[in-house]
Amino acid sequence: MLTSTIIPIPEHIEVGKVIGREGRNLKPISTRTGTFISVNTHTNPAQIEIKYNPHCSPSNNQINEAKELLNNLIKNIEKEEKRNLRLLEGKKNREKNFLDDFDEKAVRGNPVISKYQKEIAVKKERQRSKKKISNTIKSYMKGGFEEGWELEMENN
Repeated sequence: MLTSTIIPIPEHIEVGKVIGREGRNLKPISTRTGTFISVNTHTNPAQIEIKYNPHCSPSNNQINEAKELLNNLIKNIEKEEKRNLRLLEGKKNREKNFLDDFDEKAVRGNPVISKYQKEIAVKKERQRSKKKISNTIKSYMKGGFEEGWELEMENN
C-alpha cells in the first residue's frame, strides 16, 4: 500500500502560489482527500509530500486523488501565468505603439502637445535606459564580469 508520494513543484512556479494565502489552495485538497499535505522548500526543486492522515482510514485512492488534484492545481497556475504574461506583453506592445505614433517634428508649434510630447520623450528615454541596463546585466551574467565589461567598453 502506498504510504506517501512526492510531487516536484516546477521551478518557474512560486511555492506561495501553490500553497495559496493561508493555505487556501492546499487545505481543501487535504480535507477532501483525507491526506496530510506538506511542502518542502529545502529541496531543489521544492516538493509537495502527500501522506496519509493518521486520523482517517487509509486507502490508495486518497493519495492518488490528492496527487491528481495537486497536478491540476499546478497546471492551472501555469496557465494563469502564461495568460498574465501574454496580457503584459500585449500591454507593452500597445504602449510602445502609442508612444511611437508621436513624432517630435509634427507637434512643435502646439504648446499643449509639446508638453505632452516632452513627457512621452522622457518615458521613451526611460524605456531605452531600462533596456540598455537589462542588456548590460544579461551580458555580464552570460560572460562573467570581465567579458561583460569588455563588451561594454567596445559598445562605447
